[in-house]
Amino acid sequence: MRKMKMFFPIVIFGIVFFCFLLNAQALMYGYITGGDVRLRASSNTSSTVLKYLDVGDVVTLENTSLISGTGCSEGWYRVKSGSSEGYICSKYVSLTSTYVASYQRPWTSPKKAILGGAEFISEGYISAGQFTSYLKKFNVNPNSKYSVNNHQYMANLSAPCSEAYNTYRSYRDNGLLTLPLHFTIPIFNNMPETTKHPTDSSPKTNNTAATDAAFESLLSKEEFPESYKGWLRDLHKLHPNWTFSSLKTNLDFNSTALIQQAVGSIEKSSCPSCVDKRNQRTEGNWYIANIETVEYFLDPRNFLDEDSILMFEDLSYNEHQTEAVVKSVLAGTFMSGTDSIDHLSYSSIFMEAGKTYNVSPVYLAALSKQEVGANGGTATSGNRFTYEGITYEGFYNFYNIGANSSASNPVLKGLVYASAGAGVNSEGVYVGNITQSSTPNPKEENQGAVQVATQLSQMGLNEKDKFITNITLGSTPSTLKSKLSGSSVSFYKENGSPLGDTEKITTGTKIVFASGASYSAVIYGDLNGDGNINSADLLKMRQYLLGQIKLQDAYFESAKVANLSTVNSADLLRLRQYLLGIKNINQA
Repeated sequence: MRKMKMFFPIVIFGIVFFCFLLNAQALMYGYITGGDVRLRASSNTSSTVLKYLDVGDVVTLENTSLISGTGCSEGWYRVKSGSSEGYICSKYVSLTSTYVASYQRPWTSPKKAILGGAEFISEGYISAGQFTSYLKKFNVNPNSKYSVNNHQYMANLSAPCSEAYNTYRSYRDNGLLTLPLHFTIPIFNNMPETTKHPTDSSPKTNNTAATDAAFESLLSKEEFPESYKGWLRDLHKLHPNWTFSSLKTNLDFNSTALIQQAVGSIEKSSCPSCVDKRNQRTEGNWYIANIETVEYFLDPRNFLDEDSILMFEDLSYNEHQTEAVVKSVLAGTFMSGTDSIDHLSYSSIFMEAGKTYNVSPVYLAALSKQEVGANGGTATSGNRFTYEGITYEGFYNFYNIGANSSASNPVLKGLVYASAGAGVNSEGVYVGNITQSSTPNPKEENQGAVQVATQLSQMGLNEKDKFITNITLGSTPSTLKSKLSGSSVSFYKENGSPLGDTEKITTGTKIVFASGASYSAVIYGDLNGDGNINSADLLKMRQYLLGQIKLQDAYFESAKVANLSTVNSADLLRLRQYLLGIKNINQA
């Protein structure tokens, strides 16, 4: 049985990234494209599994010759991962470096790290069904993209509580608690009457009686258990314009707690009585928690008060999350001013990240503050470091993405993740900004922009913000590449794998230019990303307008079929007219 990985508390459970170098000149790199990919002792599926690799892991190859074997019709590669050498089925290995250099990596400035990390968080969690701080820690949403109790953002059991309190203080200090906030609160099957923290003498209970018939009707409609209602009644009295939805997990509470105990941990120095009697360390001062502690943090009822309820708030972007609020979160930290590379205020960078990727900038700022500390550190310095025998310099990681506790140094491992796609200088060092001045070279930036503009013109495409438009329905990479003269451009599916030359370009296709500039394709009317415009897209439009689903990034842009700045009933009408053959949709 595979040994379960444990993750460093308040460090991201993200894509694991390995990079080993034996000979920078002779070896090539392969990028793992699937989860739980097996590195085997020989080229057959019955041989010993040496280790498991995850999406984004990097392996080294002496050559790309395929080796015959059994169980992999595509052939095997002989590779090295760390100190292990073995064989991987070639269908799980991409030889295209752009595959791993996703999310705007390499992160060679604070802005790139903050925006790229926000894209990672949005795509991997918020838009995938883990849209609250609670759900990012305890993935109990049966409608999540990932199976329940998996793909969790951190091991720290108390992280949602800490994040919620930091956000509460910012909202309180800026008068935002008066806004019509909405909360989604999980419900489990077979919940105990109460749960309590090991340091509490008695469990928290609330028996506030019903006084508002309309509100009681809403609670009943959402099927909240009686043990939830007292807390929610108190919150309703404090904030009548707050609303609450239930999330029916259909999971047994006790079984879920046992599973979460195996993938969670607690800081021993802050709560010795919270540690499991086996005294099993996971990382540094972090240990497996006892079941009483796990049940306490898993139980939503313990956090239905004003300063904790925000762990159930939707983490998508909304207009009440202003830069003033972000500044209040960053006050007293090294991020209260401007960064030394882009010369932008950190608050404005977090705002841009939130708006661009539909994530709460307040949450992003609070998360970064929690991950890298008020004074910053290795992950935010850009300083030179050596990891697994390879030297790096000039990389940043404000959310510690990829900082896996199985690594010899989790923070450095996260910076290795941030370096994906970087080049090697004459000293053999993977470099970020070390050869650049603190002020970007406008001439170089202009040359890159001119090159992209030229290629777009040749292909008949338009650039719109971070999107590429004016793509004819049914276009393929080969049809667009054929229009280029002496230039190259690459096309990738949303999962990072290359798009075949004869496959259709769809909304969400990544288009990467030789200069490194990366955009998302938008086909107006293709709301579900299948490259067609039909009744399925009309259904998506209706669901969005009814508030039943969210549309983000390229998909939100694709819904603007009426060529307006937002999406409304005019777009629904235009899409109907297109399907009836009455009007066309302008792809420009």
